[in-house]
Amino acid sequence: MAKGEQTRARTVARFLEAGAEVFAERGFHAATMAEICSRAGLSRGAFYSNFDGKESLFLALFEQHAAAQLDAVASAFENAPDLAGAIAAAVHAAVADAEAERRWFLISTEFTIYAARNSDAARLLNEHDARVRRRLATTIARFTSGDDSAEPTDDDLATARFTIALYEGAHLGALVDNNTDQARLTLLEFLPMAIQRSHTDQE
Repeated sequence: MAKGEQTRARTVARFLEAGAEVFAERGFHAATMAEICSRAGLSRGAFYSNFDGKESLFLALFEQHAAAQLDAVASAFENAPDLAGAIAAAVHAAVADAEAERRWFLISTEFTIYAARNSDAARLLNEHDARVRRRLATTIARFTSGDDSAEPTDDDLATARFTIALYEGAHLGALVDNNTDQARLTLLEFLPMAIQRSHTDQE
């Protein structure tokens, strides 16, 4: 990586870290560019050289969070002896830091509501969600088929959609009752049925 690219990568990383902290503390709407730049220790000019605004910073955080979660899930599947073990390992990996995940859902839910009222934000969020679903569906397809080059079927994509909906629903419930253990238990109870059903239907 060239020196200029390294500098830019460090700058982006600082804004992402600062944005995550400020959004968690203040919420998406209340967070200001001044606070984010101050927390990052960088100028507004540096910010706008890398992001279009608060929306694009938050969407970059969505991408970062999803990539980390999907990497953890893929690793869990790779090292599991069977489907039940893969699902259990993936759930534990995804909620390894339950409090951090709770904070993430608190701020990401606020942005999702914002996107529901903003067509441009909705389009970008939908594109992000589609990428996440496809990558998860690919992980499921390759594990259940035993083929490392398998592409996801419509059933795999439907399973991925249900899995994400269940994951988000379980964590939304945890926002209200502050019971992150219940979110994990809900996932462990229902995800095996969903993925096993999809796998059985394809045979």
